[in-house]
Amino acid sequence: MPRRDKRADIVNAGIRVFSRKGFSRCSVEDILQEARVARATFYSYFDSKKDLFVELVDGILNNMEDIVKRNLEDMPTDLKELKERTKRTILDLFEYFSQNLEFASIYIQEVMGMNPEIDARVIDWQRRMAELIGQLIQRGVDQGLFRKVDPYVIGNLISGATQHLGLNMFMFNQRLDPEKAADAIADYLIFGLAAR
Repeated sequence: MPRRDKRADIVNAGIRVFSRKGFSRCSVEDILQEARVARATFYSYFDSKKDLFVELVDGILNNMEDIVKRNLEDMPTDLKELKERTKRTILDLFEYFSQNLEFASIYIQEVMGMNPEIDARVIDWQRRMAELIGQLIQRGVDQGLFRKVDPYVIGNLISGATQHLGLNMFMFNQRLDPEKAADAIADYLIFGLAAR
């Protein structure tokens, strides 16, 4: 019989408990009961409930960053291909959220304003995403694909708008077709930035 991965059990239990109760309303005991592990087992992997929460938040942020980098790291030189890659990125982000709704609810409902350390991590991630998108925009400007814009401002706008739409689709159950939404966003972004 294979051995249980108790650390993974704790992480998965943390996801379920945090998404159901929220960070401040749950206890380590709730996580222990959900994971069916002893207190000593929990503390052999994590120093506190906050440490587990920080790991979960870092996982969410890193996964979203990986999705963007994987799809957009090398800049296409054709606007239609860039639109398709942008659409694929947005769809992959939507898919990540739809397959990880418990995870997504932790990010969306609990993260900001809860803890200065976690706030700093999220703000740093948002800055990195805006910089990454800004670098892509600047490359597009340099290649003559895009008109001259402030890449940092537009990078923040793109990052924030995509997160906001995902929030409405998955947490507030607005009935939007992800394929159509991603296509509309990509079309608006790419052809709105296009050189005239």
